[in-house]
Amino acid sequence: MVVSIEGLRRWGLVAFLVLLGLGAAGGGWYFLHEPISKRAERMLRRASAAQEEVRRAGISEGLSAEYDQASRLLEEAQRDWERKDYPACLARAEDALRRFDLLSGLVHREFTGSGQLIAVQGKVEVQRANQTVWERAHEKQPLYNGDFVKTSSGGMAEVLFSDSTVYRIGPDSLLEVHREARSGRDGSSGEVKVKVGQVNVYTALNPSSVLTDSARADVERDSRIGVEVADDSTTTVAAYTGRAAVTGGEGQRVDLSSLQAVRAAPGGALGPRRAVPERPVLEAPPANAVVNLDQGNRVELRWRQPTGAVSYELQVSRSRVFSPDNLEFETNRRPTNSAVLKISRKGTYYWRVSALSSDDVRSEWSDPRAFKAYAGARVEVLSDSTAPPLEVAKPTQMGNLIIVQGTTEPGATVTVNGETVEVGGDGSFRKTVALNREGLNTLVIRATDPAGNTTEDRKQVYVEVD
Repeated sequence: MVVSIEGLRRWGLVAFLVLLGLGAAGGGWYFLHEPISKRAERMLRRASAAQEEVRRAGISEGLSAEYDQASRLLEEAQRDWERKDYPACLARAEDALRRFDLLSGLVHREFTGSGQLIAVQGKVEVQRANQTVWERAHEKQPLYNGDFVKTSSGGMAEVLFSDSTVYRIGPDSLLEVHREARSGRDGSSGEVKVKVGQVNVYTALNPSSVLTDSARADVERDSRIGVEVADDSTTTVAAYTGRAAVTGGEGQRVDLSSLQAVRAAPGGALGPRRAVPERPVLEAPPANAVVNLDQGNRVELRWRQPTGAVSYELQVSRSRVFSPDNLEFETNRRPTNSAVLKISRKGTYYWRVSALSSDDVRSEWSDPRAFKAYAGARVEVLSDSTAPPLEVAKPTQMGNLIIVQGTTEPGATVTVNGETVEVGGDGSFRKTVALNREGLNTLVIRATDPAGNTTEDRKQVYVEVD
C-alpha cells in the first residue's frame, strides 16, 4: 500500500483541526461548568493584579480613601477564600476588581479634573476658567475649578464629581465649579456656585456645598437636595431626603431635614423653615397608553394627592426634557389632582406633576409618563407581541453610586428598580442610582414598549457602606 506525502499532510491537518475543535469544546464546557472555587481563585488573582497596578501608578490624596476601601474589600475576599466561602469570595473580589479598574482610570487621567459630564441633552456649553469662549459640551468632558456650565432652555446635564456627588442641572441654568472635591471619609466637600437656574444635588459617601449670591447650602452625605435661583438671586433650598445646613448672607443658619425648605431673599436674609410636599405619584393613564383620536380627543390625567399639597402644576411636553419651548401650554396652578386634555395632534406626549404647599413650596417633580396619540388604522401597534430589545452595559460603580446605561427600542419606557429613566430618541438611556443597603444588591432594569411588552435584565452589584 502506497500513501503519498501530500495525503499524510492532509489527514494530519484534519486530525489537528478535529483535536483543536474538541479542545475548544472541552474548554467551553469547563468554563461553563467551572467550580466556583476556581472562579473565585481566578477573580482573586485578577483583583490583586489590579491593586498592584493602581499602587504602582500612584494614588493621590483625594483617591486614597477609595483605594483603602477597595483594598479592605479584597482582604475580606481573601479571608472568605480561607474560610472556603467561595460565593462570598467571588462577589467581594469582583467588586474589588471593579473599584480598582475605576481607580486605574482615574490615575491614568481617564477621569480628570474636579468632575466630569456624564450626561448631556440639548444645548449645553462649557466655558473654561479665565476664558471668554463657550464650547459645546460633550459626555466624559472633564471640568476644572473655575469652569462654567450653561444649559439652554432645552438643555440639561449631569456632572459626576470625584467625591461621587452628582449634580443634575436643569434648563436655563448657569453654574461654576467653585472648589475641588476631596473624596474619602475625612475629605473636603466640593463646592459649586449656581448663578441662576436649578440644580439637584445627589450626595453619596461625601458631603457637598452649593453657593449662590444669597446663600450657602452645605449638603450632608447620602442626601438629595434641590437648589433654585431666580433672576433676582432669590434662592430656595429644599431637602427631599437627607439633611442640609443653609447659611444666609447675614450669618443666619437654618438646618433642614427631609421634606423641609428655606428661602433666601436677594440680600441674603433667610425666611422661616417650611414644609415640602411629597412627590406626586401618577396614576392614569398607565405608562405608554395608546389614545385613538378617532374615538375621542380627550385624555384625563390623574395623580395621587400627596401629603402637604394644596395645589399642583402640570407640564405636558413633546420632549422628555420639559423645556419651556416644548411645553404644550403655559404652566399654571390647578387645585385638583386631575386634568382633562384636548389632544389635537398625533404623536408622543410626556407629562409630569409637582405639588405646591400653602407657602408656595414646590415638591420634586413626579417621574414622567408618556402616552401616544394616533388616528387611523394602527394594526401594527395593537397586534404587537414582540418584547423590546434591551442591552445593559456593566454598571459603573463609585462607592454606593451606580451608573446604569444601555439601549432599548426607541419609544419604550425604561425603569431601574421602579424609577423611570429618560430614554433618548435613539433608544439610549442612563440612570444614576444610589444604593444604601450594604452587601449584594440587585438592579432590575425593565423596558416596556407602547404595546405593553416587557423585557427585563438584572445586574448585581456589591455595596460596602462605611
